[in-house]
Amino acid sequence: MRLTRHKRRSSSEVRHDLRTIYTRGGHVPDLTRLERRRAGGFSSLLVKLIVVLGGVSVLAWAGFFLLTQGLFHNEEMLSLTVEGPEDVKSGEEATFTFRYENTGDVPIAALAMQLQVPDSFHLFVSIPEPSEPRVWTIGALNPKSDGAISITGVFLAEVPSSQRIQGLFTYKPANFNSDFQDIASHKVEIKDSVVALSFTGPEKALAGDVSEYVVNIQNISTDPVFNLRVVPTLPQDFTLSESDPALTEGQTYWSIPALDPGELYAITINGAFTSTASGEQKVSATVGFVDQDLFLPQATEEVTTDVLGGSVAFSIIVNGSDKSQSAQLGETLRLSIDYANASAETVKDLEFEMNVTPGVPPLPEGGLGGVGVPIKWSGANLGEGSRNGNTITWNDSNVDGLDRLEPDSSGVIDVSLPIVAELAPDQADNFTITLTLTIGSVGSVTSTRTIETTPIVISLNSDTRISAWARYFNDEGIAIGEGPLPPRVGETTGYRVYWSLSNSLHALEGVRMSTTLPQNVAWLESTDTSIGKLLFNSTTRQVTWDIIKLPTEVENAGAWFSVAINPDDDDVGQFMKLTNSTSFSAKDFVTGEAISASVDELTTELAEDDFAEGKGIVVD
Repeated sequence: MRLTRHKRRSSSEVRHDLRTIYTRGGHVPDLTRLERRRAGGFSSLLVKLIVVLGGVSVLAWAGFFLLTQGLFHNEEMLSLTVEGPEDVKSGEEATFTFRYENTGDVPIAALAMQLQVPDSFHLFVSIPEPSEPRVWTIGALNPKSDGAISITGVFLAEVPSSQRIQGLFTYKPANFNSDFQDIASHKVEIKDSVVALSFTGPEKALAGDVSEYVVNIQNISTDPVFNLRVVPTLPQDFTLSESDPALTEGQTYWSIPALDPGELYAITINGAFTSTASGEQKVSATVGFVDQDLFLPQATEEVTTDVLGGSVAFSIIVNGSDKSQSAQLGETLRLSIDYANASAETVKDLEFEMNVTPGVPPLPEGGLGGVGVPIKWSGANLGEGSRNGNTITWNDSNVDGLDRLEPDSSGVIDVSLPIVAELAPDQADNFTITLTLTIGSVGSVTSTRTIETTPIVISLNSDTRISAWARYFNDEGIAIGEGPLPPRVGETTGYRVYWSLSNSLHALEGVRMSTTLPQNVAWLESTDTSIGKLLFNSTTRQVTWDIIKLPTEVENAGAWFSVAINPDDDDVGQFMKLTNSTSFSAKDFVTGEAISASVDELTTELAEDDFAEGKGIVVD
């Protein structure tokens, strides 16, 4: 690249160029004086108006701040403090004092306090008395004057917890026409309670032997306490035999209406660990206040008991599990009783007793409460046991080897219990299976011992039945389909597909029936349902019938939709498929179990349509 060097110009040449630029009419103007163009009258008036309005706005805002936060309220007029304990026992009486003082130079014309406390605080006494519930109207307060409001009450709160009490003060200075507010707040920690709890029990226990646990509740305050509840937490493999005082029927806790100062209340719990219990088992008890049906725990104590294996280890298995479960009507339960001598001594005179009891534990809402067991005893296999009502017994009179069980010996008893296909009005929709073993002697020690297994609850799922079919004619022989029958190549024939759902035992939730249409089947946009919604997705070709909740009052529900086919030469001489298989899913409202079923595909054979018999095969 070539760089061009410019020649430097002289000052006379520069002046000549400037004179050329600025010359007007052959003369150069006098640039030492500039003429000012006079502004228009309207523009000048507008500028003055804006200046005046801006000044007025500034004065207005200055007045607002002056009146609300300015000259007369630039310092705090009201000084607030709260006196009271920071740590309080739940159930213990405590006093809190709200102190207020006018520290300003202007009188307060109106002063009031509103008490804000949590629901756990119960107000007993206040000095002075409030003018209305939790509101004190104090009135005027002169400069340098003060006063106080004292409240006394108790916290019935969960231990541990944090609580807060507040006083909301509203006041108006004498030279103001607006109210101001301030808050006095005090935090209280609830770390302990006036109710003391101790809990004792055995460090070791043998399965089947009686174990005793003792709960002691004491009021350690100087005032009576009321409305206490003691809640035990027992292991699943522990069977409660009795308690003192006895539990009220249907309840799982003890109620204590009142305890005087220093009074002690004792509860004794007797029970036994079942055969399936082993190792460390935790048993606990909790005491708490009951405040408007709200349980507020005050203390919890726990005892760990090491459960040692018994001389005979045994269990009952139902359908492969030792846990509570659901079953279907018409299903057969497969039970096995396994037992083995786990000791070094010979065990004699063994007797197993199995009880089937209806409706235990209490049925959930919506369940049936019959007193009969839904077992078809005529079809049961009792494994050589003898039955008396709902009790089956196995001993040396009907099972070999139960009179004498040597060390390391074992055995199995197999049982099958068929459930009825349809529940009678007097039969329960759940039942409990309990197995008990009684031993006559172990070695040289002759002492009858009784051991139980953990009960197994069988809950019956609802008696839901589904069906699906296609028709061309109704029951009276009137055509509800369209087109030639039998279906003909190149011509369109329409059919109606029906879905039916029956259910009466339990309510169902999230009910859905669905199918997909083959590619050569057309959707005709003609549908109807007795409940719920029936929809077709043209992309997935899925037909769904959804019901949010199906109550037992609706024993039968139905839906239908129309489809059509147009056969081609490849379809001649065979039935055409109208839908693929139909699936059903729902949730049993009582047992919480998922229910599912399915129905085979539907074709032009129309097995449910007597008037269309023999007219389903495609013809030319």
